[in-house]
Amino acid sequence: MSSPARAGTTPREVIARDVLRAGVGGRLPTTVHYQESLGVGSGTVQKALKDLRNEGAMSLVARGHQGTYITELDAALLWSAARLSPVHLLLPPNAPPESMRVATAVADRFAPVGAYTTAGHLRGAEARLQAIEAHRADIALMSAGAAGDLLAGGPAGHRTVTLGSGTYYAPGSLVVVTRTAGPGHGADGGAPRIGIDLDSDDHQRLTHAEFPEDAGRYVPTDFTSVPRAVLLGEIDAGIWHTVDSLIPLDAAGLTITPLSRPAAVELARAISAAVLVATQDNIPGVLLSRATDEGDDLLAAPPTAPFTALPGGDGPLRLRV
Repeated sequence: MSSPARAGTTPREVIARDVLRAGVGGRLPTTVHYQESLGVGSGTVQKALKDLRNEGAMSLVARGHQGTYITELDAALLWSAARLSPVHLLLPPNAPPESMRVATAVADRFAPVGAYTTAGHLRGAEARLQAIEAHRADIALMSAGAAGDLLAGGPAGHRTVTLGSGTYYAPGSLVVVTRTAGPGHGADGGAPRIGIDLDSDDHQRLTHAEFPEDAGRYVPTDFTSVPRAVLLGEIDAGIWHTVDSLIPLDAAGLTITPLSRPAAVELARAISAAVLVATQDNIPGVLLSRATDEGDDLLAAPPTAPFTALPGGDGPLRLRV
Protein backbone atom coordinates (compact mmCIF):
# COMPACT_ATOMS: atom_id res chain seq x y z
CA MET A 1 0.00 0.00 0.00
CA SER A 2 1.16 3.52 -0.73
CA SER A 3 1.95 5.74 2.23
CA PRO A 4 -0.67 8.44 2.99
CA ALA A 5 -0.19 11.89 1.52
CA ARG A 6 1.49 14.53 3.67
CA ALA A 7 -0.66 17.11 5.40
CA GLY A 8 -1.41 19.95 3.03
CA THR A 9 -0.97 17.77 -0.06
CA THR A 10 -4.11 15.64 0.02
CA PRO A 11 -5.76 14.88 -3.33
CA ARG A 12 -8.71 17.09 -2.40
CA GLU A 13 -6.49 20.09 -1.72
CA VAL A 14 -4.22 19.57 -4.72
CA ILE A 15 -7.11 19.05 -7.14
CA ALA A 16 -8.92 22.14 -5.82
CA ARG A 17 -5.77 24.22 -6.38
CA ASP A 18 -5.29 22.82 -9.87
CA VAL A 19 -8.88 23.68 -10.78
CA LEU A 20 -8.42 27.24 -9.54
CA ARG A 21 -5.24 27.60 -11.59
CA ALA A 22 -6.71 26.07 -14.75
CA GLY A 23 -10.06 27.88 -14.68
CA VAL A 24 -13.15 27.14 -16.75
CA GLY A 25 -12.08 25.56 -20.02
CA GLY A 26 -8.82 24.34 -18.56
CA ARG A 27 -7.73 20.71 -18.45
CA LEU A 28 -7.04 18.74 -15.28
CA PRO A 29 -4.08 16.38 -14.92
CA THR A 30 -4.86 12.69 -15.21
CA THR A 31 -5.75 10.40 -12.32
CA VAL A 32 -2.44 8.62 -12.89
CA HIS A 33 -0.61 11.94 -12.43
CA TYR A 34 -2.19 12.46 -9.01
CA GLN A 35 -1.51 8.85 -8.01
CA GLU A 36 2.16 9.13 -8.87
CA SER A 37 2.75 12.65 -7.55
CA LEU A 38 0.87 12.13 -4.27
CA GLY A 39 1.62 8.47 -3.66
CA VAL A 40 -2.04 7.44 -3.29
CA GLY A 41 -4.31 4.91 -4.94
CA SER A 42 -6.73 5.47 -7.80
CA GLY A 43 -9.72 5.13 -5.47
CA THR A 44 -8.47 7.98 -3.27
CA VAL A 45 -8.13 10.30 -6.26
CA GLN A 46 -11.54 9.32 -7.64
CA LYS A 47 -13.17 9.96 -4.26
CA ALA A 48 -11.64 13.45 -4.06
CA LEU A 49 -12.90 14.26 -7.57
CA LYS A 50 -16.37 12.92 -6.78
CA ASP A 51 -16.61 14.81 -3.48
CA LEU A 52 -15.66 18.12 -5.08
CA ARG A 53 -18.22 17.61 -7.85
CA ASN A 54 -20.97 16.61 -5.42
CA GLU A 55 -20.30 19.70 -3.28
CA GLY A 56 -20.75 21.92 -6.33
CA ALA A 57 -17.15 23.08 -6.32
CA MET A 58 -16.65 22.09 -9.96
CA SER A 59 -18.14 20.36 -12.98
CA LEU A 60 -15.99 18.28 -15.32
CA VAL A 61 -16.39 16.73 -18.73
CA ALA A 62 -14.28 13.88 -20.12
CA ARG A 63 -13.24 14.23 -23.76
CA GLY A 64 -11.63 10.91 -24.43
CA HIS A 65 -7.94 10.99 -25.18
CA GLN A 66 -7.99 14.83 -24.99
CA GLY A 67 -8.40 14.66 -21.22
CA THR A 68 -10.80 16.00 -18.59
CA TYR A 69 -11.88 19.62 -18.82
CA ILE A 70 -13.41 22.03 -16.32
CA THR A 71 -16.84 23.34 -17.36
CA GLU A 72 -17.86 25.15 -14.16
CA LEU A 73 -16.28 26.09 -10.85
CA ASP A 74 -17.17 27.77 -7.58
CA ALA A 75 -14.10 29.73 -6.48
CA ALA A 76 -15.24 30.10 -2.87
CA LEU A 77 -15.82 26.36 -2.41
CA LEU A 78 -12.54 25.53 -4.12
CA TRP A 79 -10.62 28.07 -2.01
CA SER A 80 -11.98 26.43 1.13
CA ALA A 81 -11.27 22.91 -0.16
CA ALA A 82 -7.71 23.91 -1.10
CA ARG A 83 -7.11 25.23 2.43
CA LEU A 84 -5.29 28.25 1.07
CA SER A 85 -3.73 30.81 3.39
CA PRO A 86 -4.78 34.46 3.42
CA VAL A 87 -3.49 36.40 0.43
CA HIS A 88 -0.35 38.30 1.43
CA LEU A 89 0.36 41.50 -0.48
CA LEU A 90 3.63 43.42 -0.17
CA LEU A 91 3.46 47.21 -0.44
CA PRO A 92 6.11 49.94 -0.43
CA PRO A 93 6.91 51.56 2.92
CA ASN A 94 5.03 54.47 4.48
CA ALA A 95 1.66 53.31 3.07
CA PRO A 96 1.17 55.88 0.29
CA PRO A 97 -2.55 56.47 -0.34
CA GLU A 98 -2.27 55.10 -3.89
CA SER A 99 -0.87 51.82 -2.59
CA MET A 100 -3.56 51.52 0.06
CA ARG A 101 -6.24 52.04 -2.57
CA VAL A 102 -4.79 49.21 -4.67
CA ALA A 103 -4.47 46.98 -1.59
CA THR A 104 -8.10 47.59 -0.63
CA ALA A 105 -9.21 46.80 -4.20
CA VAL A 106 -7.23 43.55 -4.16
CA ALA A 107 -8.78 42.60 -0.82
CA ASP A 108 -12.25 43.30 -2.20
CA ARG A 109 -11.61 40.90 -5.09
CA PHE A 110 -10.72 38.05 -2.73
CA ALA A 111 -13.37 38.68 -0.08
CA PRO A 112 -16.14 36.92 -2.09
CA VAL A 113 -14.18 33.64 -2.01
CA GLY A 114 -13.97 33.82 1.76
CA ALA A 115 -10.35 34.97 1.86
CA TYR A 116 -8.98 38.04 3.55
CA THR A 117 -5.85 39.85 2.44
CA THR A 118 -2.94 40.80 4.66
CA ALA A 119 -0.71 43.70 3.65
CA GLY A 120 2.90 44.14 4.67
CA HIS A 121 5.45 46.84 3.85
CA LEU A 122 8.90 46.15 2.48
CA ARG A 123 11.37 48.71 1.19
CA GLY A 124 12.62 48.23 -2.35
CA ALA A 125 10.81 46.72 -5.34
CA GLU A 126 13.62 44.19 -5.82
CA ALA A 127 13.26 43.04 -2.20
CA ARG A 128 9.50 42.64 -2.72
CA LEU A 129 10.10 40.63 -5.90
CA GLN A 130 12.56 38.35 -4.09
CA ALA A 131 9.98 37.82 -1.32
CA ILE A 132 7.34 36.50 -3.71
CA GLU A 133 9.92 34.33 -5.46
CA ALA A 134 10.81 32.84 -2.06
CA HIS A 135 7.06 32.30 -1.37
CA ARG A 136 7.09 34.65 1.61
CA ALA A 137 4.29 36.64 -0.03
CA ASP A 138 1.79 36.16 -2.85
CA ILE A 139 1.76 39.48 -4.68
CA ALA A 140 4.16 42.42 -4.81
CA LEU A 141 3.16 45.96 -5.70
CA MET A 142 5.63 48.13 -7.56
CA SER A 143 5.74 50.96 -10.06
CA ALA A 144 5.76 50.45 -13.81
CA GLY A 145 9.32 51.75 -13.81
CA ALA A 146 10.55 49.18 -11.29
CA ALA A 147 8.63 46.37 -12.98
CA GLY A 148 10.09 47.32 -16.34
CA ASP A 149 13.62 47.18 -14.97
CA LEU A 150 13.25 44.05 -12.83
CA LEU A 151 11.28 42.04 -15.38
CA ALA A 152 13.17 43.27 -18.45
CA GLY A 153 12.84 40.95 -21.41
CA GLY A 154 9.38 39.80 -20.40
CA PRO A 155 7.82 38.54 -17.17
CA ALA A 156 9.15 34.98 -17.56
CA GLY A 157 8.15 33.04 -14.48
CA HIS A 158 5.90 35.89 -13.34
CA ARG A 159 2.38 37.16 -13.88
CA THR A 160 1.79 40.90 -13.98
CA VAL A 161 -1.32 43.04 -13.74
CA THR A 162 -0.70 46.63 -14.82
CA LEU A 163 -3.15 49.25 -13.62
CA GLY A 164 -3.78 52.66 -15.09
CA SER A 165 -1.55 55.71 -15.17
CA GLY A 166 -1.29 57.43 -11.81
CA THR A 167 -2.21 54.40 -9.71
CA TYR A 168 1.24 54.13 -8.09
CA TYR A 169 2.30 57.77 -8.25
CA ALA A 170 -0.77 59.99 -8.45
CA PRO A 171 -0.37 63.19 -10.48
CA GLY A 172 1.49 65.73 -8.39
CA SER A 173 2.42 63.24 -5.65
CA LEU A 174 6.13 63.27 -6.52
CA VAL A 175 7.51 66.55 -5.20
CA VAL A 176 10.71 68.30 -4.22
CA VAL A 177 11.20 69.07 -0.53
CA THR A 178 13.46 71.94 0.50
CA ARG A 179 13.76 74.35 3.39
CA THR A 180 11.42 77.30 3.01
CA ALA A 181 14.37 79.44 1.97
CA GLY A 182 15.06 77.02 -0.90
CA PRO A 183 17.95 74.59 -1.48
CA GLY A 184 20.52 77.36 -1.86
CA HIS A 185 23.94 76.05 -0.85
CA GLY A 186 25.03 73.26 1.43
CA ALA A 187 25.68 73.81 5.10
CA ASP A 188 29.36 74.31 4.35
CA GLY A 189 28.63 76.85 1.62
CA GLY A 190 29.31 74.32 -1.12
CA ALA A 191 26.99 72.71 -3.62
CA PRO A 192 23.50 71.76 -2.39
CA ARG A 193 23.24 68.28 -0.93
CA ILE A 194 20.62 66.25 -2.77
CA GLY A 195 19.10 63.18 -1.14
CA ILE A 196 19.14 60.04 -3.26
CA ASP A 197 17.89 56.58 -2.31
CA LEU A 198 20.35 53.98 -3.59
CA ASP A 199 17.86 51.18 -2.86
CA SER A 200 15.16 52.67 -5.09
CA ASP A 201 15.59 52.63 -8.84
CA ASP A 202 12.68 55.06 -9.26
CA HIS A 203 14.17 57.54 -6.81
CA GLN A 204 17.59 57.39 -8.39
CA ARG A 205 16.24 58.00 -11.89
CA LEU A 206 13.94 60.80 -10.76
CA THR A 207 16.72 62.47 -8.77
CA HIS A 208 19.12 62.39 -11.70
CA ALA A 209 16.42 63.84 -13.95
CA GLU A 210 15.43 66.64 -11.56
CA PHE A 211 18.92 67.33 -10.16
CA PRO A 212 21.63 66.66 -12.76
CA GLU A 213 25.07 65.99 -11.32
CA ASP A 214 26.15 69.60 -11.80
CA ALA A 215 23.19 70.80 -9.68
CA GLY A 216 24.61 69.53 -6.42
CA ARG A 217 26.15 66.55 -4.69
CA TYR A 218 24.22 63.41 -3.91
CA VAL A 219 23.81 62.13 -0.35
CA PRO A 220 22.41 58.62 0.27
CA THR A 221 19.00 59.05 1.89
CA ASP A 222 16.00 56.82 2.48
CA PHE A 223 13.37 58.41 0.23
CA THR A 224 10.67 57.98 2.88
CA SER A 225 12.76 60.16 5.24
CA VAL A 226 13.49 63.01 2.85
CA PRO A 227 11.43 65.63 4.78
CA ARG A 228 13.07 64.61 8.06
CA ALA A 229 16.54 64.71 6.49
CA VAL A 230 15.90 68.20 5.12
CA LEU A 231 14.50 69.36 8.46
CA LEU A 232 17.55 68.04 10.33
CA GLY A 233 19.93 69.70 7.86
CA GLU A 234 21.32 66.39 6.60
CA ILE A 235 20.40 67.32 3.02
CA ASP A 236 19.21 70.48 1.31
CA ALA A 237 16.67 68.99 -1.10
CA GLY A 238 15.21 65.70 -2.20
CA ILE A 239 12.35 64.11 -4.09
CA TRP A 240 9.55 62.70 -1.96
CA HIS A 241 6.40 60.66 -2.59
CA THR A 242 3.81 62.52 -0.54
CA VAL A 243 1.95 60.74 2.24
CA ASP A 244 -0.30 62.04 4.98
CA SER A 245 1.60 63.88 7.69
CA LEU A 246 0.47 64.69 11.23
CA ILE A 247 2.20 68.07 11.01
CA PRO A 248 1.94 70.05 7.73
CA LEU A 249 5.40 70.36 6.25
CA ASP A 250 5.05 74.10 5.75
CA ALA A 251 4.45 74.45 9.48
CA ALA A 252 7.79 72.73 10.04
CA GLY A 253 9.60 75.22 7.81
CA LEU A 254 9.69 73.02 4.71
CA THR A 255 8.53 73.82 1.20
CA ILE A 256 7.04 71.39 -1.30
CA THR A 257 7.26 72.19 -5.00
CA PRO A 258 6.35 70.17 -8.09
CA LEU A 259 8.99 68.52 -10.25
CA SER A 260 10.22 71.23 -12.60
CA ARG A 261 12.53 69.76 -15.22
CA PRO A 262 10.71 68.33 -18.27
CA ALA A 263 12.75 65.10 -18.13
CA ALA A 264 11.68 64.49 -14.52
CA VAL A 265 8.04 65.35 -15.22
CA GLU A 266 7.93 62.96 -18.17
CA LEU A 267 9.69 60.20 -16.24
CA ALA A 268 7.23 60.54 -13.35
CA ARG A 269 4.34 60.15 -15.78
CA ALA A 270 5.94 57.16 -17.53
CA ILE A 271 6.50 55.16 -14.33
CA SER A 272 3.29 56.19 -12.54
CA ALA A 273 1.24 53.03 -13.15
CA ALA A 274 1.00 50.39 -10.43
CA VAL A 275 1.97 46.82 -11.29
CA LEU A 276 0.96 43.74 -9.31
CA VAL A 277 3.49 40.92 -9.69
CA ALA A 278 3.11 37.26 -8.69
CA THR A 279 4.95 34.08 -9.60
CA GLN A 280 3.51 32.13 -12.51
CA ASP A 281 1.81 29.40 -10.47
CA ASN A 282 0.66 31.54 -7.54
CA ILE A 283 -3.12 31.07 -7.22
CA PRO A 284 -4.01 34.63 -6.08
CA GLY A 285 -1.90 35.94 -8.96
CA VAL A 286 -3.62 33.58 -11.38
CA LEU A 287 -7.08 34.70 -10.24
CA LEU A 288 -6.24 38.42 -10.45
CA SER A 289 -4.62 38.02 -13.85
CA ARG A 290 -7.57 36.03 -15.16
CA ALA A 291 -10.07 38.60 -13.88
CA THR A 292 -8.27 41.48 -15.60
CA ASP A 293 -7.93 39.47 -18.81
CA GLU A 294 -11.72 39.08 -18.70
CA GLY A 295 -12.17 42.84 -18.45
CA ASP A 296 -12.38 43.40 -14.68
CA ASP A 297 -11.08 46.88 -13.85
CA LEU A 298 -9.54 46.39 -10.42
CA LEU A 299 -9.99 50.02 -9.37
CA ALA A 300 -13.31 50.71 -11.09
CA ALA A 301 -15.58 49.94 -8.14
CA PRO A 302 -15.47 51.52 -4.68
CA PRO A 303 -14.50 49.24 -1.79
CA THR A 304 -17.30 46.92 -0.68
CA ALA A 305 -16.10 46.90 2.91
CA PRO A 306 -14.19 49.39 5.06
CA PHE A 307 -10.44 49.27 5.33
CA THR A 308 -9.41 47.89 8.70
CA ALA A 309 -5.90 48.56 9.98
CA LEU A 310 -6.09 46.21 12.96
CA PRO A 311 -5.80 42.41 12.80
CA GLY A 312 -9.07 40.72 13.51
CA GLY A 313 -11.20 43.56 12.12
CA ASP A 314 -14.24 43.12 9.93
CA GLY A 315 -12.69 44.47 6.74
CA PRO A 316 -11.15 42.29 4.03
CA LEU A 317 -7.73 43.98 4.32
CA ARG A 318 -5.52 43.66 7.39
CA LEU A 319 -2.10 45.12 8.02
CA ARG A 320 0.66 42.72 8.95
CA VAL A 321 3.98 43.74 10.44
